Amino acid sequence: MAAFGRKQPLKSSRFGTVERPLLGKADIKLVLSLRAASDPKRTLVVCKIDELVCRLLVTNRKVNEMLSRLALFALFIGLSGADVAYAQSIRVTLLGSGGPEPHPTQFGASTLIEAGEEKLIFDAGRGATIRLAQAKVSLTDITVFITHLHSDHLNGLSDLWTTGYIPPTLRRTPLEIYGPPGIVELAGALQVAFNADRDIRSTELGERGIDFSIAAGTFDATEVGGEGIIFDRGGVKVSAISVDHGASTAFAYRVEYAGRSVVLSGDTRFSKNLMEKARGADLIIHEVMAIDEKLLKGSPMLQAIVTVHTTPEDAGTLFSEVEPKMAVYNHIIRVGASDESIETATRKTYSGPLTIGQDLMTFVVDDEVSVINR
Repeated sequence: MAAFGRKQPLKSSRFGTVERPLLGKADIKLVLSLRAASDPKRTLVVCKIDELVCRLLVTNRKVNEMLSRLALFALFIGLSGADVAYAQSIRVTLLGSGGPEPHPTQFGASTLIEAGEEKLIFDAGRGATIRLAQAKVSLTDITVFITHLHSDHLNGLSDLWTTGYIPPTLRRTPLEIYGPPGIVELAGALQVAFNADRDIRSTELGERGIDFSIAAGTFDATEVGGEGIIFDRGGVKVSAISVDHGASTAFAYRVEYAGRSVVLSGDTRFSKNLMEKARGADLIIHEVMAIDEKLLKGSPMLQAIVTVHTTPEDAGTLFSEVEPKMAVYNHIIRVGASDESIETATRKTYSGPLTIGQDLMTFVVDDEVSVINR
C-alpha cells in the first residue's frame, strides 16, 4: 500500500492467535479452526492428544460450542501441558469458473478469498453478485481486485457495486477497488453512469426516513502501478505479479495470511515470472484454455486467442515447478474440450494434486488444502 501513498488502518483478526503456551508443557493441544464467520455451521476441529491426531468436520453449531467449552474447561482445571491456539486459515471460493461466453452453471471469472476479517474479490465477471449471495457473503465489507481490464472480468462489477449500496445491504462506505492502469477512470465513468440512480434513491429513501449513503455510491479506486505489496491490513497481504496477456496490462495476485498463501494467475500466457513469484504457495488458481486440435487448426481466430492464454500442458509445467499443495483450474475456456481431456493434457507435464474448478467450490488452506463442494 505504501507504494501508492495510502495509509490503511489495521484491523485485528476476528479470532486472533494465542501464540504463547497457556499452561505448562504441551501434552495436549486443542486447535479450533473456525472456518468462516459467514458460515458458523462449518467448523473444522483438529485435536492432537500426544501422538493421536483426530480430524472432525463439525457441521452442528451445538457440537462446535461443546468443543469450545471443552477447551476452556481444560484450561480451568489446569490439565498439565494444555495449550489452546486458534489456527488461521484462508478460505477460497470460486464464484465464477467459466470463460467469456454465457454459461448457466459456470459464471464469469471471479474468486472470493476470506482471510482474517478480509473478504477479497478477485475479478467481477458475469454473475459474481449472485454467487456471493449463494455463498451468504455480505456486500457491506468487501474489497475488489481486478487482474486486467477485459470485459469478461468486469461485466459484473456494476452489479456488485450498486447492489451493495441499495436496500437491504445499504453499504456505508465507497467500494474499495484495485486494478491496472485505467481502473480509476473506469470507476469514475461508472459513477457518472449511475449518478441518476444514486440521486433518485437518495431522495426516495430519504423521504421514507432511510439513511442512504451517497459515499457508498462511489469507488475508492487505486491503480496498481507495478509489482509488490499493494494491500496490507489485519495481517492479510496482497502482492501484484506482472503477467503477459498480450496488449493489456495484467496482474496475477498473491495473498498471504498467517503463514499460508494463495496465488491467482488472472489471464496470462505461460509466465516464467509468475512461476518464480508463485513458489511456496499452498494453493495456485490458474486459468486454462483447451481447444480441440481439429478446431484449432481450422480457426485463425482461435490460433490467435490461445497465444495469450495458457494451455493445459503449459499450466502443468508451471505447477510442476511451483509444487503447490493443490493446483486448481479456474476461468476455464473450453473449445471442443472436456474436463477429462484437460486433465489428460495436464498430466503430460504434472503429476501432483489437481482440481478442475466448478462454481461455488471452496478450498480451505491450512496445513493441507481441503475441498468443499456445494
